Amino acid sequence: MITQTVFSRPLKAAFAVLIGVAFIGYLSPLIWLVLSSFKNRVDIFATPPSFIFHPTLSNYVVAFGQKGFGTNLRNSVIVAVASSAIALLIGIPAAYRLSRHRSRFQGAFLLALLAARLLPAMVLSVPLFVLASDVGLSGTYVAVVAAHLTFSIPFTVWMMRGFFLAVPASLDEAARLDGCSEISAFFRIVLPLTRGGVAATAIFLLINSWNEFLFALILTGRSTATLPVAIPNLLTPIGTFWGQIAAVATVTVIPVCVFAFVVQKYMVAGLTGGAMAGE
Repeated sequence: MITQTVFSRPLKAAFAVLIGVAFIGYLSPLIWLVLSSFKNRVDIFATPPSFIFHPTLSNYVVAFGQKGFGTNLRNSVIVAVASSAIALLIGIPAAYRLSRHRSRFQGAFLLALLAARLLPAMVLSVPLFVLASDVGLSGTYVAVVAAHLTFSIPFTVWMMRGFFLAVPASLDEAARLDGCSEISAFFRIVLPLTRGGVAATAIFLLINSWNEFLFALILTGRSTATLPVAIPNLLTPIGTFWGQIAAVATVTVIPVCVFAFVVQKYMVAGLTGGAMAGE
């Protein structure tokens, strides 16, 4: 037992060092991105790379104050929040209905939803652009939000159905015996028990919509472009503004990372609880 303990300590230490090195390697691109956003052009291209420099906020001031990336940040917030909220409003009741009422067409319907979720965005982008142009919605928030719903609603249904299946149907029946309607039982009994699943689903929806590029590129206009679409505008014929690109990319990435870190317990619950719920 003593020998085992003696040998286990170095192994644990080595394992901790390996994890630390892997963690630093994983975060190094993000760290370099953030550092570059506070450098001037000379420090960005310094050889060897400079880790000690005089930080500047000029990249943020120029990008968000002079070049209008603050508008793109607002557009990203509007599109992500709107598409996520609509997907939850539609997908949660649909998932509950599919978890409580069975039919012989349910399997085919769920398979169709999954196929819609797995369909490449490129396949849908051109038809959606043509449709948006025909009805006069090209370049509007409505067009890109509707496009995001093509992948967010199927995701919501599949995710929340797993959580609803984990709640015994006997609770619904007991609530109805006490005088609750089906809708009242859903809001008063079932939904509070799955609030962790709702939070996890909302997190994934926000992240997916926030980072989405292709639909936003094709369906937004100059005044409605999101941050991922606007960043390439800093690659110009007269030069590439790497410091400003780093500043905008930092503002794009950091909020999602912080948000995911704060609510990570719900993300873990969404990956385990909903996925492992049985029929």
